[in-house]
Formats: sequence, structure tokens, C-alpha cells
Amino acid sequence: MRVGRPWTTFGREGRAWLLLGLGLTGCSAATGDEAPARQESPLAAEASLRPPRAVDSLLSLLDQTASVVEGEVTDVRSEYSPRTGPWTVVTLGNVRAHLGAAPRELRLKQAGGLLPDGRQLVVSHVPRFVRGARYVVFLRNTGWSLSPVLDEHAFRVEPVGGREVLVGAEGGLVSGVGSAGVRQTAPVFETVDLMGARPALRAEAQARSAAPEGMEREAFLSLLQSHLRARGLTVAGAFREEPVTAASSLSVPVTPAVGATPVPGAVPLQPERDVPPGQP
Repeated sequence: MRVGRPWTTFGREGRAWLLLGLGLTGCSAATGDEAPARQESPLAAEASLRPPRAVDSLLSLLDQTASVVEGEVTDVRSEYSPRTGPWTVVTLGNVRAHLGAAPRELRLKQAGGLLPDGRQLVVSHVPRFVRGARYVVFLRNTGWSLSPVLDEHAFRVEPVGGREVLVGAEGGLVSGVGSAGVRQTAPVFETVDLMGARPALRAEAQARSAAPEGMEREAFLSLLQSHLRARGLTVAGAFREEPVTAASSLSVPVTPAVGATPVPGAVPLQPERDVPPGQP
């Protein structure tokens, strides 16, 4: 079964699964048949953008950060076009830029989402967002293909033990900032499911009271700014809403990673073949 052409992603390798009958709560899929006719916005020219690289240190993280923003998820929806495939668009409202600059509302377009036949393309290493939750998000200043969020650095604000702590994509608490980057604990919350429900604390975390391990939101942001000042650095560059020209969520490799946990309802897929669009 073919979903599209393979492509090379930067940093982590993207993987995808097709799921039957699953979608985010409140999501709608805009297709060519259902949505009003509109001109698709042109994708950014790949050659004109600074290419991303691996995030393996605090310096490489800050070097690729256009801004660090905080906002509330006001909308999560799927978009689809035959040219670029399914994408999930997350809208952040009441945005506040802690580092860099940002408008009051942001549109984060990420690979994956609902297909016209009701299935869902799920791409690993693309953060899932909970509607109504607040997030602290690092936005890329480079070209991108899967998500404008820098290396899954989208941290959900959660009240735990009377404190507002930050939770990472895998459910761990943000515990500090060091030369290697943002430190996180072992998973304390369940991961965000495909329906976008707010995850619960894991039973073992409730038993040992995980709150003291996590940094409060304001303390984390203050520490991040202190690291920048100590190194004489600033975040710079522009956040781009659109992926590079070559981007198509239909062209993400779909062979599950070795040892990956099977996703219930997933359709088994064969390795991609480089087949031009429109050909079987």
C-alpha cells in the first residue's frame, strides 16, 4: 500500500501509521469536495531557507529558535489537499512571546491528520496538542517539513500539587535546563491520545507525588533567559507557517520503527517506493 513518495527528514526520522476511524475531538477535515474553493498558499522555496539540524545541545536548540511563545489551543482541525496530503492545523490564541516576537494568534501546521476516507495519518515525533490547554512552544527559525515546532519542544502547562509545571510530549515533567538542552523526567503523565483528550497522571506518579520534580512555568522561562544572557545570545530569525516546497505529508516513510509499540487499528504498510504522484 502506497501513501506517497519517500523523503528525507531532518533530525529525527519521521514515521507514520494509518488509523481507521480515528480523529481529534472537534477536528474537521477540509477536502476539495467539502471546503469552499480557495487558493492554496504557496509553500516556501526550499533553497531560500536555512536547513534544520539535529538538536543535541542547548546551543543548537537556541540557534534554531525563532521565538518561545505561550498560548492557548483554541482550535485543532485537519486540512487535506491531493497535492500535500493531510495536515493538522493547531491554532494558538492569546499568544505571548517570552523570547523573540509573535502575533497574538498563531497557526501551527503539522504533518498528519484525517484522510478523505476517514482514516488518519499519524506521524511520530510531531507533538499532539490538547484543545483548551496552554502550551509553551519553541518555534523554528529554519525550514521544516513535519512541524514548525522545534524538536517536539511544545510543553503543556499542567497544575500539579498546586503548582503550574510543564509537561513534555512523552509525559515527562520539565526539570531543568543545561548544556544538553531541556531536561525532562521519566513519563509522569500519559501521552496525549489520538482524540486529543487531556492525559491523566500515571498511577505510579500519583503514589510518589511527582510535583516536586517539575519546574514551574515561570521558573523555566526565567532560567532559559538567564542561559541566554550568560552566553550573550538572543533568539533570532523568522517563524514560517508553511513547510518547504518538497513537503507533503503523503511522502512520510510509513514503515514502523523497529520495536515500536503497535498502534491499535493501524493498517500494516509496506516500505515506500519512489513513485511519481498520480501513478499506481
